[in-house]
Amino acid sequence: MGEIANSVEYRPAPASSNQTLFIVSSNVDKVNPTTRKIIRSHVMQGKKRKRAFRNEDRGKHRWSTTANRTLPLPSRVGSDLSFVRFADEIDPSTAISIIKFSTIATRILFPLLTAIGFRTDTTCSLGPIDTDAAVLHITAFAVDGFIERILRQQGNSTSPTAMLHLQKGTRMLRKRLMLGDDPMILSDSTMSAIVKLADTSHFDGDGEAAKQHMRGLRRLVDLRGGMDALGGTRALVEVLRCDLRIALLNDSQPVFYCQPSGPIPDYPNELLPSSKDKMSMQNDNDLIRNLDKNLATAWRVMSKFCLLVNLSTQTKRLIYPEFIHETLISVVYRLLNTGFAVGSLEEVVRLGLLAYSHHVFLQWQDVKLPLYPLLNAYRDAVLGLDVVDSASSELILWLLMTAAISLFNISDETWLRDCLWKHINKCQTGTWKGLQEILKSFMWIGLLDDEPGRQTYDRLFSEREKR
Repeated sequence: MGEIANSVEYRPAPASSNQTLFIVSSNVDKVNPTTRKIIRSHVMQGKKRKRAFRNEDRGKHRWSTTANRTLPLPSRVGSDLSFVRFADEIDPSTAISIIKFSTIATRILFPLLTAIGFRTDTTCSLGPIDTDAAVLHITAFAVDGFIERILRQQGNSTSPTAMLHLQKGTRMLRKRLMLGDDPMILSDSTMSAIVKLADTSHFDGDGEAAKQHMRGLRRLVDLRGGMDALGGTRALVEVLRCDLRIALLNDSQPVFYCQPSGPIPDYPNELLPSSKDKMSMQNDNDLIRNLDKNLATAWRVMSKFCLLVNLSTQTKRLIYPEFIHETLISVVYRLLNTGFAVGSLEEVVRLGLLAYSHHVFLQWQDVKLPLYPLLNAYRDAVLGLDVVDSASSELILWLLMTAAISLFNISDETWLRDCLWKHINKCQTGTWKGLQEILKSFMWIGLLDDEPGRQTYDRLFSEREKR
């Protein structure tokens, strides 16, 4: 053993793939630093080194995973009130009601625009509530009344909060009108406020108050320069629609266009059918051949308008609001300025056109009317048609269906149900499709009329089956 080395000795292994190391020790003395380092390295093989390296690697992996993840965008930031600016302080609950109503205002107040696919800006659907405090408070009163009476079916009740808004709004408006130097007197927003007051009074059944508001509007329009000064503005549409709605339902003279209206608006000929089917042509010619010239013109214009709407539905073409407003003015003002003998066929046709025009242009969606003079006049005229030899069962059927979808609640009107059954049998049409063809032969807009018409037909048959 003595010849063997007296110290631990490092002997490198031959070059190979495994690099096996051999250490030989002949005594208990301390080994040299080089060998000690080799021993430590051999012992630590296969073991994790420093914890700091592990933490660093784990951190890198966590960051990489987070960076690749797509965070979803929030569906909204803040409440509905976050992006709305009002002209005056208003309680949050009323503000929310105004905002929610503004999103459906066009659909309720002008269903035809929504039906044809026209989209309006909700920010201006209720008028300048962001710049005119009087309009804001009167709008708050009007919206509250609609919600209470129509949506909640609370009759003619008005909440104390709504009354406070009405008092505040009318006080502001009265102060403005009394100051002759206020530039807001003849503004569109002032007219919008008065229109809302007139509509609300009319909706409440106070026809005299509604007419008084309209006479005040007429004075403002005259001071501003007449109807031409309002041409092409939203204020003009609001004023005329309100004037026509009040005059039509109260069977009275309008405030504007008291004389026969101007030229009937033209429509592009290429959008109209080249000819009607035989049934339509026969009924149309037989009806208008002996009518008064002005009444026949109003009928033709309204009939063309219905054809245009139906055609635009099939061809996916948009009808611009200007066409709608021009048709409304030319037809309804002409009818209101024309009168015929009670019980005559012309008077019945005039009332039928008024009722259908109200339904197409002016009727609020799903809102049945309170008792206005037009309803009594219409019922009496239709019931008197049985003694008129020139009135066909097809025409009477159209008049009755017009009454059912626009003026009356058929569930409350026994006379209307009985007359519908009588003339359905006379026309020998036992299906909805057959009835629909008859209605289309006069004037009928599928987008507006098919659903309520079918509901009326189904209700008639369900009641008949129960008997």
